[in-house]
Amino acid sequence: MSVQDMTASEPSSGKRLKGRHVLMYFMGFFGLMFVVNGIFLEKAITSFPGEDVEKSYLQGLHYNSTLAARQAQSELGWQAQAGLEGGIVRFHLEDAKGNKLSAMHVSAILKHAANATLDTPLVMAAIGDGDYTATLPAGLPAGKWTLQTSVQSEAGEDVLFTASKTLLIR
Repeated sequence: MSVQDMTASEPSSGKRLKGRHVLMYFMGFFGLMFVVNGIFLEKAITSFPGEDVEKSYLQGLHYNSTLAARQAQSELGWQAQAGLEGGIVRFHLEDAKGNKLSAMHVSAILKHAANATLDTPLVMAAIGDGDYTATLPAGLPAGKWTLQTSVQSEAGEDVLFTASKTLLIR
C-alpha cells in the first residue's frame, strides 16, 4: 500500500472558507449585537428616567437642610397612624403628649409601587379629634401603594411633619 492511498482526499465542493468570509461573519455578528443592545438601551432610557424625585441633584446639594428638618420633626415627637378602611384613607395625628392635632393642613399623595404615572394626590379633610380622611378615587388598580403625607400648620407654612405608609389596595 502506498502513502498516497492512505491519505483521505477531501471532496471538492467548490466553496472554500476564506479569511474575508470569516471577517464578514465576525462583523455581522457583532454588528447585530450592537443594534440589539442599542434598541434595549433606548427602551431602558425612555421608559425610566432614573430619578425617583425631580431635581435629585439639587436636593442632594441641600441635604443638610433635609437632615435638619428630620431632626426638627423628631424633636416634635408627633405620632401618626394611617390606614385604609374600605375606600377611605384615614390619617390620625397626635403630639408628643397625646393631644390630638386637628388644626393642621394635611396633604397626601398615593404613589404606585411600579408606575409613577398612576400617582394620585389626595385631598385630606379634617374631621376633628386629630383625624383626617380622603376618599380613594374610582378606578385605582389593585396593588401595593405608598401613602406619603405632609403636615403643615393651618397657615400653610413650612412642612412640620412627614409620614409614609405602605397600603394594599384590593
